[in-house]
Amino acid sequence: MILTEFSYKQASGWNLKELSLNHQNLIVGLNSVGKSRTVSALGQVARFIRGEADANMEDIECSLILENGNRLEYSFEIKGGEIQSEILRKDGQSLIMRERFSAAMYNDNQVSPPAGKLLIQVRRDTQRYPEIEEIIRWAEHTSMFVFSNITTSPNSLSPYTISNEPLLPVMYEKISEEKQKRLLTFMHELGYEIDRIEEYQRENGSKMLHIYEKGIENPMTPFELSNGMFRVFCVLLYMLYCSTLADARCLIIDDMGEGLDYMRSTRLGKIMFNYCEENHIQLLATSNDSFLMDAVDLQYWNILQRKGGRVYSLNNKNSKELFERFVRTGLSNFDILSSNFIANNTKDE
Repeated sequence: MILTEFSYKQASGWNLKELSLNHQNLIVGLNSVGKSRTVSALGQVARFIRGEADANMEDIECSLILENGNRLEYSFEIKGGEIQSEILRKDGQSLIMRERFSAAMYNDNQVSPPAGKLLIQVRRDTQRYPEIEEIIRWAEHTSMFVFSNITTSPNSLSPYTISNEPLLPVMYEKISEEKQKRLLTFMHELGYEIDRIEEYQRENGSKMLHIYEKGIENPMTPFELSNGMFRVFCVLLYMLYCSTLADARCLIIDDMGEGLDYMRSTRLGKIMFNYCEENHIQLLATSNDSFLMDAVDLQYWNILQRKGGRVYSLNNKNSKELFERFVRTGLSNFDILSSNFIANNTKDE
């Protein structure tokens, strides 16, 4: 299943209203509009559903819509470390209806879940409650990178912000020889002249990668690459690894292309959006990089707008006429943000 809509409200008053999503998504907006906060909130919800965070994380309200032939609407509210409400509907039919002091699920009205746990966490059964498994699997298969935070520090071998995936050598070993060659091709397209990549095992039994760069005799480990090259290597390898897995994946990349030059930023965007679309990986990327924005078709855009604590998006679904009008101007994609086009063509809500 893929996530098609996300809403989120924090106790502070920050409120994301019905973010509509497709298979491929570029979330853009001016500084401080809430791009990173949006994907961070989504990652936090995935972690909570997976059981990696407790109900004391903060007071929130959120809702998700997941679709794959069927439509699952799932929402919950946390306040003071306790679940205040939890609702699950499938194609409009109520499966879970929970309030603070009562709960019912799948025609069972005698349900008493722990105050700090979701029903979908404590009543899992793949046969009786397959819809619950769909939600859990979505959360388990959602990973997030903060692109600018991926560093070559050997003290933190995993570059993931929200992920339980294996380390780089294990992922490289798991992808096919064809995909290993594809990784080299992608790196070459981005201007990184890597001749070959080899696996080797150290004396302590752990595995490592050796990267041979053109013109340099001795191999390097991934952590000896430049920061930009390492970031690109990590996200491309992870993307290829995702395409080998049986279940669909949701890949979130915050500040995609941060720190890369024009050529590499635009090519990375084209490579990732094309490959994820071809291989059924849902991609959510954020950026205010003009290079990347000009490389990604407007049909994939969500333009975040903020009024106080309220954040909403403009996209090709809810603002189709606005987007079509902009395309007719012949301006570059970035101009929809850098000019007064939106303000001049929308009414105050």
